[in-house]
Amino acid sequence: MQQKRKFGFLTTIAMIAGIVIGSGIFFKTDDILTAVGGNLLLSSLGWFLGAIGIIFGGLTVAQYAKKEDTVGGIITYSEMAWGKTMGYLAGWFQVVFYYPALVAIIAWVAASYILVLFGAPGPFSSGEFTSFSWVLTVLLMVVFFLFNSFATVSAGKFQSFALIIKVSALLILAFLGLVFGNPVTAIRAASTGGSMSGLFVALISIGFAYDGWLVAPSIAHEIKDPKRNLPLALAVAPILIMLIYLGYTIGISSLLGVDQVMGLGNAAVGEVATRFFGDIGPKLVFTAVVISILGTFNGLILGYIRLPYALAVREEIFMSKKLSVIDKKYDIPLASALLTFVISSVWLILHFMSTSGVATYGIMLFDGLEIDGLPIVLTYVFYVTLYIGVMVRKKKDNLTFLNGTVFPILATLGALLVIYGGFTAPKFNVYFVISLIGIIAGLLVRPKQTKKA
Repeated sequence: MQQKRKFGFLTTIAMIAGIVIGSGIFFKTDDILTAVGGNLLLSSLGWFLGAIGIIFGGLTVAQYAKKEDTVGGIITYSEMAWGKTMGYLAGWFQVVFYYPALVAIIAWVAASYILVLFGAPGPFSSGEFTSFSWVLTVLLMVVFFLFNSFATVSAGKFQSFALIIKVSALLILAFLGLVFGNPVTAIRAASTGGSMSGLFVALISIGFAYDGWLVAPSIAHEIKDPKRNLPLALAVAPILIMLIYLGYTIGISSLLGVDQVMGLGNAAVGEVATRFFGDIGPKLVFTAVVISILGTFNGLILGYIRLPYALAVREEIFMSKKLSVIDKKYDIPLASALLTFVISSVWLILHFMSTSGVATYGIMLFDGLEIDGLPIVLTYVFYVTLYIGVMVRKKKDNLTFLNGTVFPILATLGALLVIYGGFTAPKFNVYFVISLIGIIAGLLVRPKQTKKA
């Protein structure tokens, strides 16, 4: 059964920008500034370098999107570039590692900011890993998986609504900072110190803040006129995102000063709101922050629940017959949605063990585990294979020098920066080995009839 084409151009833009612009810009800005020693110029350079990866990555991936709109997104594009085995590996990695890790961490971040909004104890409000924060995290996961399973059109509309709220909030904060602060003075005062090695470390956080731009192709088969709308959205959205990120970072740094932004951490955005809107300011801003993060959360789930289905229609995953069934009433693969919820729950347990497990129960085995960092770094490896594939297929697809060489080279350079930053992260070797084992395991469990493909 073929799914209906129900998402237009604006929803596709909202899908990309709405997923990318979420929690990262709010709770990674101080981490980025800290990594570069408070050097505002280096942090701005980091935002620019990170954007190269998604701007030219979008333009490069658009070459695939113009030719094929089959269900699967990155799975389809990897098949086009390197064959079915690479497509399967890309799909397996995203189903088992990439999406569920992000879904779990974003659910927890959303719950943490909701507690900040209501002044309740929690990880971001009081530094406590309270039991209720985990209950709220699980509740958010249940609600949004149900929402995207039984109200797909409404989920798409919520994505557009969340985008409007988050972009409006960031633009207002950027405007206030740039107009009422002193950006020139701030940049001059915070343009010394730091190092290029610190910049590479910052690229991991920057990669997180930019991540999610390639989720939209997973719903290509449900986008209206996808061969026009998807490539256009992939080209426009990344530029919009970069400009907003730069404006926000420079804006709040101009108002508060870099040292205070680093010192306040996640509370910096609330401090800006208090200065301009009084006691009600933080409530307004954190409401927008919560909606922003929920928009990212919603978009990730919207894309994720379709990936096991994409493998199932290719008969490349266990229980393919059940996972490939589209519910006639809700126009969604419900078995696929249930599987993604279960896998996300496993990753949430890992996150619980690395936070409450270490801090409260003394389970040091998971000390230092950051479930959000590694999948992002390794997924850029798969992106690089796509970019190289465009260059290899240049003559076959009659691509211009710009589309077939310049764009993919710049996209590859941007991706390599993030990958290099990942290699410098603590415990990367442990994460890499675990992921490599997971990918090999994917080959072992791949249905026999497709292994030779």
